[in-house]
Amino acid sequence: MDTTTTRAFGLGALRAVDEPLELLDASALSEVARSVTLAQNLAGATRLHAAHLLVESFKSLDEAAHGEPGADARPAHARLDPADRARHHLAAALAMTGWHARHLVTAGVQIHTRLPRLREAVERGLLPEQLAIDAACRLASIPDDIIGGVESDVVARLARDLAGGHRPSRTALDTTVDASRERHDPQGAGDAVDAAADKRTVRFRPERDGMTSMWAHLPSGDAEKLRRRIDAAARAAAETGHPRTRDQLRADALVALGDPNTTDIADPPPDHPADNSAADPATAGATATAADTDGGGAPLGASWGTDQPVRISVIDSIAQGLPNRVEFVTGAYASFDWLCEELLSGGDAKVRFELLDPQPGTEDTPDAALKYRISPALAERIRLRDGTCRHPGCTVDAHDCEIDHVIAFDHQRPDLGGPTAEWNLVCLCRKHHRERTFGHCAYRAGPLGELTIITETGHEHHTRPHGPLAQARDRILDHRWHQHLDRLIADDGHLTNPPGVEGTLRATSRGDRPEQSTSPERPGRPA
Repeated sequence: MDTTTTRAFGLGALRAVDEPLELLDASALSEVARSVTLAQNLAGATRLHAAHLLVESFKSLDEAAHGEPGADARPAHARLDPADRARHHLAAALAMTGWHARHLVTAGVQIHTRLPRLREAVERGLLPEQLAIDAACRLASIPDDIIGGVESDVVARLARDLAGGHRPSRTALDTTVDASRERHDPQGAGDAVDAAADKRTVRFRPERDGMTSMWAHLPSGDAEKLRRRIDAAARAAAETGHPRTRDQLRADALVALGDPNTTDIADPPPDHPADNSAADPATAGATATAADTDGGGAPLGASWGTDQPVRISVIDSIAQGLPNRVEFVTGAYASFDWLCEELLSGGDAKVRFELLDPQPGTEDTPDAALKYRISPALAERIRLRDGTCRHPGCTVDAHDCEIDHVIAFDHQRPDLGGPTAEWNLVCLCRKHHRERTFGHCAYRAGPLGELTIITETGHEHHTRPHGPLAQARDRILDHRWHQHLDRLIADDGHLTNPPGVEGTLRATSRGDRPEQSTSPERPGRPA
């Protein structure tokens, strides 16, 4: 989701104020907060520059003491990397971890030696320090022969998102970098995927109160299998009225994978009840129902991953000169690789294909516009278009959001209220849905899913959808623009049809002399 923030009234340049904050109104406090944020960004730019200069300083000291790198007679194990020295120095001087110091140094060096566009954005205070560090470290792995194009794509995307206060997550940043790399070097992107799979791992870290954290880095296809089985087991138990929460059931379903002698939610099987089952008959009854194969549940060890149909949305772009694209609602599935494996293996998954026209409003009808209930097809379109909750800065997946009317639906007089149409519907998470319903902000919808939020302080936040359907529309517009440029500009860079050429060619083909512009005679100068 792209966002832009504007002010409804002018307060001058962003600046700090001398008055106590307690004496300022909400609008002035908002401006002060933005001024401080800009100052923090500029301070981060200075810190990154200092990290780079520190590396150069250690390099100069090393060369002064031992000569140029080629003339250094020391063995390899005796040579200290200037970047490592700078990292150790900053870790001690700034009381930061080695991990943060390493990323700070890497980002400082990359920004000032290899990433001129990112450097310009950082020095202007456009990027928060941590986002600049994440972007620079992510771009450090891009080969030199394509770094210019990838950097340009990434910086343009970050600048556009941050212009209105929407900060991309690390996942969104990775997606942007990967997409750009694939566009500039498809073969290299494939090699990177293979290399990433070699780094798969699972880690456990003991914590307090007898708990342990587990962190896994898995190929997307394998992670999707695990997620679906855990979710399905938890959902099946919850539908039977199991007293545990959904989060508890998900955790128990994961634990059950390591114990074949339990049900899918880590309960003892019905013929081996636990010692305390009599003390908790509700739990025992729910568990027995969930695991009872005669009652429709899955037997011990059975996979719960294919009990729900897989919905595949195919965005129809053939008529626009682009290939069709398979897309999912953000948050509904984790991996396209998993889907391909299911289809190729001929498993039990039920697959339903839905062909979507990317043109706005194709699911809108006059009758449906006057009904409050949103059809499943229209709801799928809205989720595919928005991608996430549309409130600025919120990243809740569209799959977990509610769909709300921007202009409220009038249940008494539907013709006088907001219609149930694509342009008047947006995804909002539960929290922001409540805020829109019970808060004091004003909301205004646009024809392509744009959303303007006018706050109580007079600030306007303009957001654009950024889901798969919205991205497909952007690609169609880009394709049309490039087609226009291809027709307009020749291979040598000149215009194929400069102004006036078309009329001259028509006159020449008729055998007439080209028309010449005439102008009235200039009046004579007075004597």
